[in-house]
Amino acid sequence: MSVRIYVEGGGNNKDTLKRCNEGFARYCQKIAPANRRPRIVACGGRQQAFDKFQIAVRNSEPDEICVLLVDSEGPVHAAAIQHLRERDGWQFPALDRHRVFLMVQAMEAWFLADRATLAAFYNGGFLANSLPGNTNIESVEKDHLEPILKHASKPTATKGEYHKTKHGFALLELVEPDIVGKASSHAKLFNDFIRNL
Repeated sequence: MSVRIYVEGGGNNKDTLKRCNEGFARYCQKIAPANRRPRIVACGGRQQAFDKFQIAVRNSEPDEICVLLVDSEGPVHAAAIQHLRERDGWQFPALDRHRVFLMVQAMEAWFLADRATLAAFYNGGFLANSLPGNTNIESVEKDHLEPILKHASKPTATKGEYHKTKHGFALLELVEPDIVGKASSHAKLFNDFIRNL
């Protein structure tokens, strides 16, 4: 069985798409069985990820599983597919063995879960105490995630202020999936799927 994960991220630049691929691949390598690692397909924007996922599902072979992983862009009060139907108006084909997962409310929320990795990545001066105190990272509003990370990282000497494409995918490689899964029920669903391939 082969698994391809169509992820939102990387924009439309070859270099950032490559870094997005590498970031998600290394995240998954930490939890996937050694002989069952998924192939990551960085798609750029959310709509591009959905469009590529739909085409892949339609053209998939019986031994292929296609996975969609996108930001929820807001709070989630329903299953992933229902959330995306209601929020984006996306109509899904019959999925059978295929899967849909959400980063709630965006990829940056995963970083907030693993404060030790954030502090180590920025290597001095990181304002960990300025991060939200709650342990449910899914409750942090999407529009607050980047400003929170920028504020906490601005005084750091080596890397400076958080930048989505310069720092985001490198951080994704480093965060611990189990720590992220404890702080996000949707990340745990994704982790469990990868772990059980």
